[in-house]
Amino acid sequence: MVTSDARVGRLITLPSRSPAWLGPDVADAPKANGPHEAPHTLQVLLVEDDPGDAGIVSFALRAERSPTFKIVHRMTLGDAIEALGSDTVFDVVLLDLSLPDSFGLETVTRVLEAAPRLPIVIMTGNDDPQFAAKALESGAQDYLVKTDDPSGTVSRAIRYAITRKTAELERQDMAERIAAHQRILMQEVAAARGMQFDLLPRAERLTEALMRLDLEIEAYFEPSSGIGGDLWGCMVSGENRFCCYAFDFSGHGIGAALNVFRLHALIAEHWSPNLDPANLLEVLGRSLNGLLRRGQFATMFFGIIDFAANELTWSAAGAPPPVMVSQGKASFLDSRGVPLGLLANPKYVNHKIAFKSGDSLVLYSDAITDAEVEGQSFGQDRFARLVDDQLLQHGELRVDGILDAFHALSPPPNDDDLTAVRFSRLAR
Repeated sequence: MVTSDARVGRLITLPSRSPAWLGPDVADAPKANGPHEAPHTLQVLLVEDDPGDAGIVSFALRAERSPTFKIVHRMTLGDAIEALGSDTVFDVVLLDLSLPDSFGLETVTRVLEAAPRLPIVIMTGNDDPQFAAKALESGAQDYLVKTDDPSGTVSRAIRYAITRKTAELERQDMAERIAAHQRILMQEVAAARGMQFDLLPRAERLTEALMRLDLEIEAYFEPSSGIGGDLWGCMVSGENRFCCYAFDFSGHGIGAALNVFRLHALIAEHWSPNLDPANLLEVLGRSLNGLLRRGQFATMFFGIIDFAANELTWSAAGAPPPVMVSQGKASFLDSRGVPLGLLANPKYVNHKIAFKSGDSLVLYSDAITDAEVEGQSFGQDRFARLVDDQLLQHGELRVDGILDAFHALSPPPNDDDLTAVRFSRLAR
């Protein structure tokens, strides 16, 4: 064992090994005026440099009775873009692709840059299906060949373009709203994550007690989905007593995390140096039974290390069996007991074991034993072999060694909230 002249009492917090769980922020896309529901009168921006073609299209539209059309005619792309920036709200653009200051599909792109939410109907003399497909891919809603009879055709194309663009914008707006809600949710989860980590013991608050008691704590805590249902903690209980606990709620995510805050508050409310572990679990179990929904529960271990009596007293509510390491050998403590919240009046039993200088206690969540490795559960037996291998290789059991060996078989990210804590009395 490593002696106390090489190590002093301290709290070691291991960094998270999981990849970043928060995705990149989703930015709000800018919004602009788009097509209206088809009104009785539609405002058309006609961009055509040939006066004859412009006259034919205008005549065909003015012959329509429902809807009627108001036409603003521009002969260059520059003038058209200037019109789009004016106070006039257009419902559609009829766009010639061969203009004095622009040619081809780039004309569509530049109009979309000026008015991204406005439907576009292309007019061209190129009667080529492949070119038409490229025009639609570039962002236009419909395609007209100038040699076709414009009577009725232009009007139908405009109505179709408006309908298609409106549906497209509705899908886009819905996607943006979903992204915005997702971003807000992730921000709230990040805030909740910070609050949950704030519940963990802080090294600066424990330094004096750990050094005085020659106690070292090594801890790892990582919720599987930003926030989760695990937590561990510890408290100084007088001159020579130190309490430690770990619990794990059923479920994952926000619901489990809310229950974590509930139980943490109940521990702070009901714990006192006069309560032994079994009494405390009974109080917590009764309290949670009136708070939790059906099917919700928590497994828990609560122990008191008595440094004067050199012993550990503990009680458990169905938690994974803690590892006790003494004189280089590991054993698993009895952690049987009904989980908290299932019974209205649960009963628990206190256990005692020697806990001397050089001994260690390791608490862990079932994320290790329940993990799937090669199609099978990792299991308690395999974890016991992992513990023995660590002791054989290193002469001591450390959380970082356990995690290295576990993650070699079950790489992160974890499917469950993962907690592992070691409490070691340093050898004098």
